[in-house]
Amino acid sequence: MLLYWSLERGHSETKRSPIFLTPHSQDQKESVRKVSQASPDVSTVSLASPASLSEAFNIDTEHPLRFNGTPEDFFGYSVYQTEFGNQKHLYFPHECDGNSYLNAVCYQFSSSLQAVSNFTIAYQECTKREVNLVFLFDGSASMKTREFDMNKNFIKDVMKKLSNSSIKFAAVQFSSEIRTVFDFNDYQNGSAEEKLMKEKHMKTLTNTYRAINYVLVSSGADPNAQKALVIITDGDPSESDADNVLNRCDEQNILRYVIGVGKVSLTTLSQLASEPKHNNTFYIQDYSGLKGRVDNLQEKIYNIKGSKEAHGRDRQRELSQSGFSVVYQEDSVIVGSVGSNDWRGALYEVTGSGSEFRQTEIIGPAVNKDSYMGYSTVLGMRRGVSLLFSGAPRAEHRGLVTLFTKNQNTWTVTRNISGEQIGSYFGASLSLLDVDSDGDSDFLLVGAPLFYQSQPRAEGRLYVYALSEQKTLQSTTGRFAASVASLKDLNGDSLSDVAVGAPLENEGVIYIYLGHRAHGINPEHTPQVRFGVSLSGQMDMNDDNLTDIVIGAQGGIVLARPVISVLAQLSFSPKEISLNYFECPSDNTFNALELTSCFTVNERTSSTGNVNKKKLNVSLNLNVDVVRKMSRGFFDQRNSSSRTLQMFVLLDSGFFCFSFSIFMLRCVADTVSPLKIRMNFSQNDMLSGNSMAVLDVHSRMEEYVEVPFQRNCNSNNSCVADLKLNFRFMNDTLVVVNQAHFSILVSLANPGDDSFNTIIVLHYPEGLSLSKFDTIKVLLSTRELELRRRTLRERPSA
Repeated sequence: MLLYWSLERGHSETKRSPIFLTPHSQDQKESVRKVSQASPDVSTVSLASPASLSEAFNIDTEHPLRFNGTPEDFFGYSVYQTEFGNQKHLYFPHECDGNSYLNAVCYQFSSSLQAVSNFTIAYQECTKREVNLVFLFDGSASMKTREFDMNKNFIKDVMKKLSNSSIKFAAVQFSSEIRTVFDFNDYQNGSAEEKLMKEKHMKTLTNTYRAINYVLVSSGADPNAQKALVIITDGDPSESDADNVLNRCDEQNILRYVIGVGKVSLTTLSQLASEPKHNNTFYIQDYSGLKGRVDNLQEKIYNIKGSKEAHGRDRQRELSQSGFSVVYQEDSVIVGSVGSNDWRGALYEVTGSGSEFRQTEIIGPAVNKDSYMGYSTVLGMRRGVSLLFSGAPRAEHRGLVTLFTKNQNTWTVTRNISGEQIGSYFGASLSLLDVDSDGDSDFLLVGAPLFYQSQPRAEGRLYVYALSEQKTLQSTTGRFAASVASLKDLNGDSLSDVAVGAPLENEGVIYIYLGHRAHGINPEHTPQVRFGVSLSGQMDMNDDNLTDIVIGAQGGIVLARPVISVLAQLSFSPKEISLNYFECPSDNTFNALELTSCFTVNERTSSTGNVNKKKLNVSLNLNVDVVRKMSRGFFDQRNSSSRTLQMFVLLDSGFFCFSFSIFMLRCVADTVSPLKIRMNFSQNDMLSGNSMAVLDVHSRMEEYVEVPFQRNCNSNNSCVADLKLNFRFMNDTLVVVNQAHFSILVSLANPGDDSFNTIIVLHYPEGLSLSKFDTIKVLLSTRELELRRRTLRERPSA
């Protein structure tokens, strides 16, 4: 059982952006949001999934419950449902103070949600010493006032981005004169930004080397802090390095970053930067480009370490981002740490609690840097063996899913499965599906949200792995399978279901796939929920005995609705349309039959609570003589073109019937072909109201019935005619003379069963013309002859 998918390059991209943006968080420093409410062999085969939308399902997308958060919080980026006693909770983790490049802190709560303890996993300080950074910015006359303000705003943005760190800032403006704008103490006491924004533009020369020397002498930096300079200038230095300040900077291990603006000599400016000079020198065309350099400079500053030797070594646990994925066992927690070991990633098993917690690294496969092992994790059980799956969506550029099995309390690698397409992010989302809820995991679902195919155009793919087969599902573009969640039974068939997220399809879409006992899930999805990034669907949140889905995008619950199964039947009376009513010519009508439509209504789910929620509004449509352009039957006796009828019905559990009269004209050409009547029905969402029940997608929503015409047949309801044709001249002798006319007699008899639409064709030579014909005698029909014989046999003798 296994699965796959992929994400973009860049350490910051381990954050998946939320799509469904709703309200603001109330507490920026809150690390977990809670909302409470009382009360291993694999073979492969592939299937494609259509993208059609079925509206008939039990997810109430019209009236979701929503909870608030800001985009900056990443509120709803992941969601989790849990239950303690009679309390049900939702958790919405989010970014900590705007900085995702940190270690993690895990909190333990009691059953009453009281904090018991906290601990860190894969912990290591980000910097060995504090960092003192000075912005040395140009105030020469070559820049305009607007550009000078852009310079100050850039400094403000960088300080804001790095506010949650051990970095202290100071700023110095240089021109012919050099002036301290704010120092490290100002930054500490919170007055730095105010002083920066009030700073006046000097508007003279560009004495860069003097400014660097000024900082060396007057900065007031901590002696044990790592020192750094960010030099922002739009001109070459106006003087030479007479005091040899650059060598002195190197001797004091002062790191220097240079941002050159406009028409400057990069060769000259790069000499001001630290080694490697080409990596520490930036160029922008004008000051408006400074804003786009904030993130680049932020990453450079985060590379600063406590010594020059440490500057070039690999990161280990400093930016581990432990807790990116978390799964729970009975006595331990397994945590994904995607940032460990230069973002190779790692897994840790944590036991104990509080100060006695113990962490053990789970030894995984050898992967390259930036593989993101631990990006997704799921735990399961198969035949008494514990299974752990973990995704590394950037491993080998194709993505990797690793299966670990547990033997004597040790996790060992059992199987690796690689993605099939470069950049597909195979393994970015994982879910285990226990279809029949017997405690054994039956299928593994692996998302590859960046998988791409051109014909037909599609983005994202879901892989379903079982012990004997694999399926793939795909949708249109939108990062299909960016998130995957196993759901408790939604539609009442006692099988677990699956939700698959495609956050970039329109406003974000969640696809629901119903469980299938043999194949894991059905290849065709049922509804689309029109928002969502992260998913959780293991709990009834509002005590109506229906599984509800939590969708993080940001923070919403879509409540499940009762699923109603409807069995429809059509019947009619009498069993055939009598021929005695037909007579031509005539424009009169008659009531040909009574049509009865019956519905057997049952709830597939086992919901409790408001009985009105279990009622179902349906639109019923009837069509008479559907195979003909002109209908022989109609519903309105005064309107022979009223072949269709529509009505809206509110159904409750039980058995219901509705009757309709069908009329016909007395003069109808075809009284042989049966009258075909079609009935179809569907849920009418416009009239369903708030959280009404929904129609089971497996209900047969179309029925046909054929109404025969009366047949005068002797036996077996099968008519066998016996036509006999006799022809003779009525003249005794035929003499060819110039006379006015002559007559012929044609007799047709049928001693067998009735014959329908019988035609006599008379051929005669040219020169003759038919002047008239007369019917001399009409014999009785087969049925009338039979009735006459019975009458004679049963007549009493005198």
